[in-house]
Amino acid sequence: MTMIIQVEVPQVGESITEGVLVEWLKRDGDRVVTDDPLFTLETDKVTMTINAEHAGTLKILVPAGQTVKIGQVVAEVDTQPTEASPQAVPQTPGPAFHPIAGAPQARNKLAQTDLAELAPSVRRLVQEHELDPKAIEATGRDGRITKGDVLAHVAREPVPMQQPPQPTPPEVVTTPVQDAPPPVKRLAVLRTTEDIQSRQTRTPMSPLRQRIAERLVQAKNDTALLTTFNEADMSHVIALRARYKEAFEKKHGVALGFMSFFVKAVVDALQTVPELNAQIQGDEIVQNHFYDIGVAVGTERGLVVPVVRDCDQLSFAGVEKQIAALAKKVRDKTITLPELSGGVFTISNGGIYGSLLSTPILNPPQSGILGMHAIKKRPIAIGDEVVVRPMMYLALSYDHRLVDGREAVTFLKRIVDCIENPERLLLEI
Repeated sequence: MTMIIQVEVPQVGESITEGVLVEWLKRDGDRVVTDDPLFTLETDKVTMTINAEHAGTLKILVPAGQTVKIGQVVAEVDTQPTEASPQAVPQTPGPAFHPIAGAPQARNKLAQTDLAELAPSVRRLVQEHELDPKAIEATGRDGRITKGDVLAHVAREPVPMQQPPQPTPPEVVTTPVQDAPPPVKRLAVLRTTEDIQSRQTRTPMSPLRQRIAERLVQAKNDTALLTTFNEADMSHVIALRARYKEAFEKKHGVALGFMSFFVKAVVDALQTVPELNAQIQGDEIVQNHFYDIGVAVGTERGLVVPVVRDCDQLSFAGVEKQIAALAKKVRDKTITLPELSGGVFTISNGGIYGSLLSTPILNPPQSGILGMHAIKKRPIAIGDEVVVRPMMYLALSYDHRLVDGREAVTFLKRIVDCIENPERLLLEI
């Protein structure tokens, strides 16, 4: 018996009312099974993959790139069984299939669809160059046209060369002056608006990027942001990791990274200086008595901060496992809104990108954020000797409305002490 099931945009958070349907992961007419990934939804707080709740034949109603409301119907699934077809045959895991350019499979799969089926950035390029999508060879997943396909098509098309008119050189009038240097001709290059726009690509900001921008401006405008700096000798932590990393991974099934040391050091510092574990809400100061630490994870769409819960109760292995699991969810776009909410403090590691020093911005309503940076060997003075040690600059940004300089410096110095003497973390002293 045939039954049509409507596919709706699910509720992903109380404050979220809409999002962008970024990409369909199945094609119109594909046979899907329960829990198959259907489409990617991006909101102002999270990017996530929406899975099929029923098996059947998919009929897409809303093309990718459109803004959709929570609860809006974007597709239908016909649950009537169909005979085996190439689309109904399950995909065997293995290397990704890439069609060969020029082969029939590589031709544009959107040939019979509307221009609106294209991604916004691709559609803009097609319209700017007045192209017919049916003439463009597609190499994207499921036969989709990518920006690279459009640019490659434009590059292959012969463009009539026009000789630009030669400008008339300006008349140079000189007045002989004794011992004056010879006149210098200056050539000014003026660009028209059309010329500038032809060398630009414009894409709308994603909801997530807009939200990040709003929160950064909010943090700057609504807090008294101040940053203090220090540096940590990483020798002991590096030596400890080198000595036990193989045994640690063999026993716990996860690598021993630097982040677990810093998470535990932050917990110790928050317990020592509780002012950094407080928040301003209206005209009240809210003191937190738990230690949920946000760990920033970079993605192609922006920075996401999943939260590791109750870090004071976790072992080093527990911290590493939680970070690894959350980071995987971020990469797989399966992270949920509750897993991004409720942190009391944030750690951001710009060192993985090579940053030597930076001033991190608060993640409201939190009152502090720690910035880690690249480890560099530098000469430092120890007693009366100059030695070379692996050093890391640390930056603590804090809300000066709530935290004074004394507390901020004490907090950061405590972190340095814990990193330079990691046995303190192990012995909890």
